[in-house]
Amino acid sequence: MKLRLALVLFAATVAPAMTPALAQSGPNESMQRQACMGDAVRLCGAYIPDRGRIRDCMAAQVEQLSPSCRAVFEASVQAERSPSARR
Repeated sequence: MKLRLALVLFAATVAPAMTPALAQSGPNESMQRQACMGDAVRLCGAYIPDRGRIRDCMAAQVEQLSPSCRAVFEASVQAERSPSARR
């Protein structure tokens, strides 16, 4: 039951926190959720439902993210830095 609640909270908080940068380019929200849900719960579950703190937590632990989540997370950071994402 706790895992189900954590997954629901993640879907409502973490994925949307990563979405603005990825809306311009990169994986969609469903792909983000699939790639990072386990990592967010495992590494940053204490911060659910605070989107900003979850994102900061994941950024601080980027080396511990699974390869698929790291790729999505890094794509998000890249998209934020890209000039086309700032239009």
